[in-house]
Amino acid sequence: MVQVDIPIAFAIGQIFADAAQRQLLTRRPEYYLGALVKNNLFHIFFFSWIPVYFLVNYFGWETTHMWWHKDSVTDYPFFLPIFLLVFFFAANSGFCISTFLIRKNKLSWVRITYSGIFIYTFLWIFGLWGRTSYLGSYHEWVQGTAKRVWDISGGETFIYALFFTLVVWFVPLIFFILNLRSEGKHLDT
Repeated sequence: MVQVDIPIAFAIGQIFADAAQRQLLTRRPEYYLGALVKNNLFHIFFFSWIPVYFLVNYFGWETTHMWWHKDSVTDYPFFLPIFLLVFFFAANSGFCISTFLIRKNKLSWVRITYSGIFIYTFLWIFGLWGRTSYLGSYHEWVQGTAKRVWDISGGETFIYALFFTLVVWFVPLIFFILNLRSEGKHLDT
């Protein structure tokens, strides 16, 4: 859902900065740029395409049946480009702001922020279960004809896609975090 994808992109940027904190504290540009590149590679190859896929195929669900009243992302020609710009701005802002905070010895603020974003995400998904569990267009949702994911023919395709994308997102995230932490182990700060 776009309402959580952008904050999560910000949080992931923060997590990458947290994982690379030892490198960032050296203030050496090669360590900063190396971690920033990994942040962007993760967002390009393992995250950004996921909301794009769901926007194209399940627009009502991806927008939580809010604000955008037409049936398809193609009805809004600037939606995807603007979404991607904001998405990558958030991902890089999370990293850059967290780098600044880490260098000011405020790592706890970084961790509190990304933890808060994940709590917000959980609350959004489950607090709005009446919206987040339905597939269909905005009009179907408003009219009450949208069906829950598990009640429609083809709903298993959505569930498989959602599960697949979560695995494709989570496994590389753990890999990148462990890689960044491993790179920093030999550094003295």
